[in-house]
Amino acid sequence: MQRDLNQLGQEEFDLLIVGGGIYGATAAREAALAGLRVALIEANDFAAGTSGNSLKIVHGGLRYLQHADLKRMRESIAERKILLRIAPHLVHPLPCVMPTYGHAIKGPEVMRVAMLMNDVLSADRNFGLDAEHRLPMGKVLSRAQFLDLVPHVDQTRLNGGAVWYDATMYNSERLALAFVRAAAENGAAVANHLAAESFLMAAGRVGGVRARDAIGGGTVEIRARQTLTCGGPWINDLFAQLGERRPPAQAFSTALNLVVKRRLSDTYAFGVNCKKEFKDRDALIKKGSRLLFVVPWRDYTMIGTDHRPWKGTAGDYRVSEADIAAFLKDANDAMPGAEIRRDEVTFFYGGLLPMAGVNAASGDVSITKHFRIYDHEKEQGIPGLLSVLSVKYTTARGVAEAAVRAAGRKLGRRLNSGRGRKTPVWGGDVGDFAGFLATQQAERPQGMSAAQLEQLARNYGTGLGDVLKTAGEMEAGLRPLAGQEKVLRAEVSHAVRREMALTLADVVLRRTELGSGEYPGDAAVTEAAAIMAAELGWDAARVAQELAALRARYQPI
Repeated sequence: MQRDLNQLGQEEFDLLIVGGGIYGATAAREAALAGLRVALIEANDFAAGTSGNSLKIVHGGLRYLQHADLKRMRESIAERKILLRIAPHLVHPLPCVMPTYGHAIKGPEVMRVAMLMNDVLSADRNFGLDAEHRLPMGKVLSRAQFLDLVPHVDQTRLNGGAVWYDATMYNSERLALAFVRAAAENGAAVANHLAAESFLMAAGRVGGVRARDAIGGGTVEIRARQTLTCGGPWINDLFAQLGERRPPAQAFSTALNLVVKRRLSDTYAFGVNCKKEFKDRDALIKKGSRLLFVVPWRDYTMIGTDHRPWKGTAGDYRVSEADIAAFLKDANDAMPGAEIRRDEVTFFYGGLLPMAGVNAASGDVSITKHFRIYDHEKEQGIPGLLSVLSVKYTTARGVAEAAVRAAGRKLGRRLNSGRGRKTPVWGGDVGDFAGFLATQQAERPQGMSAAQLEQLARNYGTGLGDVLKTAGEMEAGLRPLAGQEKVLRAEVSHAVRREMALTLADVVLRRTELGSGEYPGDAAVTEAAAIMAAELGWDAARVAQELAALRARYQPI
């Protein structure tokens, strides 16, 4: 996967996608698989924005029973199954449990019915999946069984728990990258750190964008018959370029997730209710309080999600120390006995999500529940332009499929848009993952530990051979970075040579698992920067700049 700005400027594409988060990444792959000539650009790095802010859950929409939204639930169930099938190295089953209280809406009787409905509505959830990726049926637990799994809940009137199964992403950033790499392998021209500055307009029609190179400077004009914006919270910035014909501004909410260096449950994700009352005007069943979800992930626990109305622009948002403190207090109030200290919060993820409104009485945020595809020709009289706005990581691929079909209609082409449901993402053609991992372990290079090999298998899938090839081309490629046990020196060079990593943050936060849970230490990041400097020709000043920018990412304002 190579960044070729000359290629981007030399031809007219069928579809230009602006925004390289999960929605843009999946759209690029769907369009390339459907036979379109595709370009994808991203202002920062792939999945560096809101798509990098995830609880790592691929969920089947159990909570939508509360709204009787069975259509959206079925969409989530279908896309969860697709991700388990096309990215089996990155997406794996996740057992989840919810405490039950009393004998009303939160009681075991109601939850037993909910588990049964979930199983019936997802009866096809395991079709086409290998044994390790199949999701068992739900069940109700006794009080003692629940407390064996999750001790950190309010035990007043606790009488059990309800278990269901969803899925978890081992590495959400690499999952987005796997879609980008799959798009590139199918002919898409892709580039990160390339920001759309303005639309190219001719006779009132959008014909592409003028983009600025954040790495080398300068601009490039990218021409396309159709342009699809997937800018997430930057959508208002893109709309502003349309002048008087721009759509109404979209409101956004902050979304904050915390990473804790302690496992609050060994294997089960679990929900806990905040002490604060929560009012969802769309819910048919009123739960009465906001739900927090606590997710085991690698050696950590993730807690989310805290939502608050946001008034500024997307580029202005930063997580503050006050945000972390307030959310940590809510989490500790909801989990008696957990007593999570501030120094246990090793990292934080913040982003912006589309907001439907704010409850005037309570201040509660209502997140937009349904995706939207803007047809700017129909709505504003601007041909050549479509936009996507949505929330969920789980259903991004399905939304992308719908958006590409819409683009195909604009292009006068009837597209075969079903290939993406069955075609593995880059690295995903592993078949039975347990068998794949066992085979790779049996062929493990001398001197490499089982843990090192397993993280390669989970992050790269069938692409781990490329990492091993890079290791053979460099000195001490199979040696882990300083102070690390798993992440190898070769992964840094591989990220630069084959995965378009152009900044230290690209490598530490998104190409490898080096720093996605906590700051990996000065020794590791300094060595990684030195490897990148050798690959990219950085001087000492650039290395110092990259190190400073990375360290700032771990510091709230």
